[in-house]
Amino acid sequence: MILRDPVHGLISFTGAHERLLMRLMDTREVQRLRRIRALGLASLAFPGGEHSRFAHAVGSAYVMRRYLERVWDLSHVLSPAERLDVPTEGVALAAALLHDLGHGPYSHTFETLVPGARRHEAWTSQILLDPDTEVNAVLRDFDAEAPAMVDRLIHGQHPIDHLSRAVSGTFDVDRCDYLLRDSHMTGVRYGTLDLDWLLQSLRLHRDEGAAAASLAVDGDKGLTAVEGFFLARLHMYRQVYLHKAVRAAEVMVRALFARLREVGLPAGTDPALAEVFSGRELDTETYLRLDDAVFETTWARYAEAKDPVLRRLADGIRNRRLFKTHPLPADAEREEVEAILHAHLPADMPKALAVVDRLELRAYQEDEALSVIEADGRSVNLLDASPLMRGLAGQVFVIHRAVFPAEIRPAVTRALSERFGPSAASSEDDVAEAATG
Repeated sequence: MILRDPVHGLISFTGAHERLLMRLMDTREVQRLRRIRALGLASLAFPGGEHSRFAHAVGSAYVMRRYLERVWDLSHVLSPAERLDVPTEGVALAAALLHDLGHGPYSHTFETLVPGARRHEAWTSQILLDPDTEVNAVLRDFDAEAPAMVDRLIHGQHPIDHLSRAVSGTFDVDRCDYLLRDSHMTGVRYGTLDLDWLLQSLRLHRDEGAAAASLAVDGDKGLTAVEGFFLARLHMYRQVYLHKAVRAAEVMVRALFARLREVGLPAGTDPALAEVFSGRELDTETYLRLDDAVFETTWARYAEAKDPVLRRLADGIRNRRLFKTHPLPADAEREEVEAILHAHLPADMPKALAVVDRLELRAYQEDEALSVIEADGRSVNLLDASPLMRGLAGQVFVIHRAVFPAEIRPAVTRALSERFGPSAASSEDDVAEAATG
């Protein structure tokens, strides 16, 4: 099987695993991922960011294939129990392809819409383990234990430590593909990483007395590629995933769902979406009927709803009439800012339409330790090997904005500026708005 891909070029799956991957791709659960945008609402800020979870799934499986080829080159340092056989490789490729199977409409956004909603990882497990799904049947045909093995591997559990980290770890195949893919499709070049060099510089290292080999990187060849990976991830979060227009759209979708809980579901609501609001536990079949198309059809209906707030939100999401934002100093108190926002809201607008959006972003987490092999063969921690990463490790980047309807922007901007002072980011926001509409 050979596929053309805008990120990786020609993607090929050959040999013993080709039939397994082709059968998995043809299941309705995997095909559903074509109808879910990988970046959720980000295309409202980046017109090219329309790619699907399906494309990312195929790309992740391809990166896994390349990782497995690299492991074969390094297998001389592995114990017999750590070496990969054909069935284990099949499970690894399936896990890479299926790791996002449980995403809902607009990907991560869906998890924020209903209080207590299950995360996509839990839905992935349910779909994999449900004997009535096509993907479960294909995996069982490969190996009776394959659904459970794939599920555990997706959650980072496998007897071979380096394989579990390749699926759920610092440099897992998921991150390597989505950074490259999201960067390419949005036109934001900050997410580019040197995947070829990163794979080539990977090592499997066994510390003295250690029971298992762990992933490491060659300090002479690979340290710059590792640093580039973390910088790419940081920049993509700041420039794409947390872009002000994307966050404003997400606030609007959450406000729409909050309004539905207040006024009830209008006639014509999709039955699967109605089940989400019912409070009952969704079964697998109902969940799989939810995709981006369900949401977009729903917005079209709600744009003609009787409730003016619901009508305004649905039309705004559908036609990109987004809320505005204003940058806030990191130490601004949420209660004080929201009081200012709510004081300027018209009486007929609910408070959910004017909120504070605050996130803290770390470039490097302590649990993301990665060994670096120095020229003398010693294994050292990444922070000890890289002054750049040591500096980033202590940094917390705060994204702090007020989000509110466009009609109150002049009054809100004036009030916030009087209270907190003019923000240097305001002029940047104006330039960005002129570019994106």
